[in-house]
Amino acid sequence: MQGIIFTALSDMVIEKLGMAVWDQLLDDANLPSQGAYTSGGRYDDSELLALVGLLSERSGIAAPDLVRSFGEYLFAKLYASLPPSLQHCSDLRQFLLVIDNTIHKEVKRVYPDSYLPSFSYDDSDANQLTMHYRSKRKLCFAAEGLIAGAAKQFGETVQISHPVCMHQGADHCCLIVHFKAQPHE
Repeated sequence: MQGIIFTALSDMVIEKLGMAVWDQLLDDANLPSQGAYTSGGRYDDSELLALVGLLSERSGIAAPDLVRSFGEYLFAKLYASLPPSLQHCSDLRQFLLVIDNTIHKEVKRVYPDSYLPSFSYDDSDANQLTMHYRSKRKLCFAAEGLIAGAAKQFGETVQISHPVCMHQGADHCCLIVHFKAQPHE
């Protein structure tokens, strides 16, 4: 997994809970990297899972909720790292529809060894967008959070439903983004 994910997690924990909590998580997790993350490095997925598990245990917050919150926090960092040519979308729907074929292609160009989830879409309803998420990592709750973060970026209000999930035995997740009408100014 790309280091930017780990540095963002570090930033979030330190910002919300303090440096002492982050240091204690790293000590208790006893990770191969010892928590020495750089945004350009690559780290084993198991390190993220261990940190989330410990944080969930310590905070009493369910892991899916933590991962969802992290995804929302992470979006701003990932969006800021996009080249300006990929920050051209005028609304959330347009942005979500270019993730798989445009943004992920750019990520692969920069980080050829990266593993990315895939999305397919049903955009036949103007009031919603159905995103079919597939990933061996099963970080669908992070995807929910990333969508929520993107909605904030574009100043839009959405509701996300998740009726089909790999954590319940499905071969993919179905994330439905329900767009709310924006008030006219």
